[in-house]
Amino acid sequence: MSPEIVSTLAVGVALAGLTLTALRGVRVELHAIRTELNEVRADVADLRESVARLERLFDGFIEVFERFTQKAPPNDPGSN
Repeated sequence: MSPEIVSTLAVGVALAGLTLTALRGVRVELHAIRTELNEVRADVADLRESVARLERLFDGFIEVFERFTQKAPPNDPGSN
């Protein structure tokens, strides 16, 4: 083989090695991002559950508050 072909093959092999190394790094980063995204999803699910619980408590509070703040009818003997 001529020296030009050998050097061209060497450059090709070197570029292939760099590409594979870079792809491995990207793969590791993507895995870390997926792991973090799954954690965020779990946190969002927990927050949704907490907000739903608070909404139910608030709705109950509003219902009780409205019941106690309603004015009694004028003909009701218990009204003052």
